[in-house]
Amino acid sequence: MARPQLDLLSPAIRARLVAADQTHLTKGGRTDWTGRDCLHLVRSGWLAQFRTLTDGRRHILRFLMPGDLVGLTAQFTGAAPAPAVALTEARVAAVPVAELIDPHSAAALQQVCAMLALENVRAHETLLSLGCLGADERLAALLLALFERAEARDLASDRGLRLPLTQQDIADALGISPVHTNRMVMKLQRSGLIRLKNEWLQILDGPGLQAVAQWPRPMAWTRRSDQASARLADIQTPRPKAPPQPERRAIKRILVVEDDQFLALHMQTILSSLGFEVLGPAPSLEIGLRMVAETDHLDAAVLDVRLDQDQRVFPVARMLQQRSIPFSFMTGYTDPELDGFEAPVIQKPLETDSVAAVIERLVH
Repeated sequence: MARPQLDLLSPAIRARLVAADQTHLTKGGRTDWTGRDCLHLVRSGWLAQFRTLTDGRRHILRFLMPGDLVGLTAQFTGAAPAPAVALTEARVAAVPVAELIDPHSAAALQQVCAMLALENVRAHETLLSLGCLGADERLAALLLALFERAEARDLASDRGLRLPLTQQDIADALGISPVHTNRMVMKLQRSGLIRLKNEWLQILDGPGLQAVAQWPRPMAWTRRSDQASARLADIQTPRPKAPPQPERRAIKRILVVEDDQFLALHMQTILSSLGFEVLGPAPSLEIGLRMVAETDHLDAAVLDVRLDQDQRVFPVARMLQQRSIPFSFMTGYTDPELDGFEAPVIQKPLETDSVAAVIERLVH
């Protein structure tokens, strides 16, 4: 339920979508999904897909995250998908369905059926929430669903998630007023279930929030709680003190700064397979600077040159230079400013061998 629809497609189709040209949307920008014969992939950022009534009232049908697909049902209805507004800076790729799915292939049609079935199940969950749950239950279910999906995409950590939604956005998704939404948020916060402040959601009591939402599936923190209990029991068991040993960190820590979610996850996968601990990935210049400043032990970094909002990663590079931490750039373009840093460059698209060769140079 939580995995992005992209995971249901064959590797060849996923590669075609990931490699497609992208449309950049600024925050607040609207897309009407031009080209109803296309399958659209959210590459980065958050969007809200919505419908409006003639009197201007809006209902948000679903929130879109990296990995979500839009436009499959349009191939059967003939109607364009519901429009969407960008809640953050976002990138969307589009490829004609005819180039992706062979109607004569049983495997391809099975993938399509799986995707349509998943959309149907999600629609049923939404109808159940709107039809049967109270306002506080509805809000709890929405927050759990968003957290579940974000965690499956490595967008959440330690029960925390950047949630770029206004109270109006949440109200439009729940079918209640913004004032009532605020009351329900405060109710869940007073109960010690969540903390929601400055676009940051933290789930303080996962099982309690699940109970409020009538949530049907186990969440990841159930496993983490068991592991935490085991670690706590281990800590509380008296053990003989061992002689002090010098601190050793066999695993090298690599910071990744990359605003494209798919490339960030691809780099994270490559570095993890090579035995490195990955910090981040940091999706913006601001977060990259903060992570460098707050991290005591950092062995190297990999920096995407061009970030969102026409920013360059060079302030992070200069901070790393001041701390004598080696780093590499990664880019698919030429940039004259790179020459002033004398740092190696990993060319996009990323390849495991080229990444491994550069990282080995940095950490040894």
